Amino acid sequence: MVQSSAPKKRRRSPALTAGLVLLFIAIVVMVSLAMFTSYDSVTNVLPARSLDIILTETEWDPLQGQDAVPNSFIPKNPRIKNNDAADAFVFLKVTVPYDVMTIDDNDSEKGSIVYSDTELPYYKFVTKDGQDRNYSRQPDNTQLINEGWLLLSGYPERNTQDKTYTYVYAHVDASNRLLPLMSGHTTANALFDEIYMLNFREREADPANGISEFPDYSRDVSVRVEAYGIQTGALKPGNGTTDDPLEVWQILQDLS
Repeated sequence: MVQSSAPKKRRRSPALTAGLVLLFIAIVVMVSLAMFTSYDSVTNVLPARSLDIILTETEWDPLQGQDAVPNSFIPKNPRIKNNDAADAFVFLKVTVPYDVMTIDDNDSEKGSIVYSDTELPYYKFVTKDGQDRNYSRQPDNTQLINEGWLLLSGYPERNTQDKTYTYVYAHVDASNRLLPLMSGHTTANALFDEIYMLNFREREADPANGISEFPDYSRDVSVRVEAYGIQTGALKPGNGTTDDPLEVWQILQDLS
């Protein structure tokens, strides 16, 4: 009688078992490395880039600015050009020095206005209507600007240490919503066309009465203009999709 016998079990050698384990580990490591490399390459194809905008002042003459005297008009017409490939929302920030001054303006065309010991900016912005020059004659920090620009709420900011007013203006449409500045385009209007140096009286220092010499020729009394912009495409859900000037300006400040 033939008796059946159970098949013999093959025993794997320890070397083979170790080899399979190492192969499994190698596969896991290779997958992990491949996943890491893939993720790294994705981050590399999304580099950060800056917006390419240019502040232009075609009428500005530095020599004429240096020779400015009270009661003079100085050509200065700030615009923004968008050299970027993307559309952008743009802003202009203007810083103007101020002081406490006495204004003696006896030109009948301007109304023979006299202000005594009044805090005023050294310069008023000038806009042109044909050949006429228009600027604010209010005894305060009010400025006139051309169409297409809007002074943001809360400005001007007054810095008592530096004795400056800072104005921020947005490039807007007729509804005062931000107007995208298209790639390759320049703002249609300058913010203003000239600046007028107020016709202030000089005075000698009188320490006994708390009066300082005016003007203080040691301080910088120049006008500073800065251009800011943000790509319209950057304002996506999560970053605040909006064309509200103040909201977008705040986003710009948070990103800077």
